[in-house]
Amino acid sequence: MVDKISSKIQVMIIEDDDNYRESIQSLISESDKMECKYAVDSCEEAFEILEKDYVADVILLDIKLPGISGIEGIRKIKAISPTTHIIILTVFDDDDKIFNAICLGASGYLLKSSSIQKIEEAVENVLCGGAVMTPSIAAKVLQMFGQYSQPKQDYGLTQREKEILRLLIDGMSKKYIAEQLYISLYTVDTHLKNIYSKLHVHSQMDMITKTLKEHLL
Repeated sequence: MVDKISSKIQVMIIEDDDNYRESIQSLISESDKMECKYAVDSCEEAFEILEKDYVADVILLDIKLPGISGIEGIRKIKAISPTTHIIILTVFDDDDKIFNAICLGASGYLLKSSSIQKIEEAVENVLCGGAVMTPSIAAKVLQMFGQYSQPKQDYGLTQREKEILRLLIDGMSKKYIAEQLYISLYTVDTHLKNIYSKLHVHSQMDMITKTLKEHLL
């Protein structure tokens, strides 16, 4: 039996770009510290693997994926494998998407242009309890925590509005929400307008941020 301490860090990749996925898996295979047994192109395939008792120490997760998006997949990954750390893979420093991912349980992000050394450093960092993020995103997270002590306000959201808000925070599209709740896209838009008005916000990001900051759900 291999000693857990001496075993390599188990890294899973969820990325739909075949060339990039295979390239990163190949680089990780050359590492003395990490190994990647599974490199898949969808969250759905990753769920199946994780549900079969495979425990990834760290998952490198693309945001834009076919089917279930990376943002949407974070919550289920954490539910299946609570000890697994998630690092978002992204092409650009998209503060809003990365902030949402961190709020849902990701430990930070890496640019897809990162070197294998940078990936190793990030993986080791999150396993030691750290987070991988820029100062601007860290500031947003601190601001969010700073709001936790504020009393919860009642904005008069209906149960249906709360359902839609929860699905949006989970990364669902308006089309998906309409299908899940058996309502039209027009009805979803109407509910969104009412939510914006009640929360006094003007964008979806502001709506999600306010909901998370003030624990409205």
